[in-house]
Amino acid sequence: MAKDAGDDGNVKLTYVYADGQYGNFDVKLGKMPLYSTADDGLVVDDYFSGAQVGFGKDLKVTLEAGRWNLENANGHISGYDADSDEYKNLDKDHKDHAASYQGAELNYGPNKLRLGASYRHFNSNAFKNVEGYRNGSASDDANIWSVGAGYKFDHNWDLFGSFAQNTEADNYDTAHSIQLSYKGTDIANKGTWGAYAAYRYLGQNVALMPTYDTAHTAHLNEKGWEVGASYVPFTNVYTAIEYFDGKDLATDRDAKTLFGRVSFFF
Repeated sequence: MAKDAGDDGNVKLTYVYADGQYGNFDVKLGKMPLYSTADDGLVVDDYFSGAQVGFGKDLKVTLEAGRWNLENANGHISGYDADSDEYKNLDKDHKDHAASYQGAELNYGPNKLRLGASYRHFNSNAFKNVEGYRNGSASDDANIWSVGAGYKFDHNWDLFGSFAQNTEADNYDTAHSIQLSYKGTDIANKGTWGAYAAYRYLGQNVALMPTYDTAHTAHLNEKGWEVGASYVPFTNVYTAIEYFDGKDLATDRDAKTLFGRVSFFF
């Protein structure tokens, strides 16, 4: 169980679930993390309510089903800023925060090589309201396939690339990322640090809620280069800075984001 403080200063429940492990078989029920491991968070990094079943050792199979609240991502999906008055005045069908969800993943990674493949299906009226989502008839579905591959060259260098496509969308329906990482932080060890350089292409109709901080603070539907670094100045204190420089996919305008974070762990 985890809790988080909302914008109004109140404490809210982020997730809570029951977890049963039986050797290489694992079952979770409740509200739990929704993370696209196969593509390392290119498609989604959030929480969903439902059930998750995982089994396997070197080859891990994960099956999920439930409901995903689109409230955090709906500003991108609907084409409106979720905090704007225009969005707040929309009728219930146009907001449609709840999406039914089913997903399956295969992940292989016993050694330096990592491979992953996934399929995720979302159903919500919100997709009908995305301008240009389909060239013609509307669709309330998103069918997203993704693959990922990575290799850890030694204890310091790690290369990972991923690709995803929403076969239901006709526009901005692909996303991809390639990232080279050096070292990494450990919040229990003061002085540890890491850095990375990446190229990202984030079509808004497939990268629904990616894990990248620069995508959360800016708008999706961008492509460009990103660099970042993290450092642990004191035990259980994490700091990071990230910079994105690219273009908007729809307008070709410059898109730049500078993001900083300081986190304290107790």
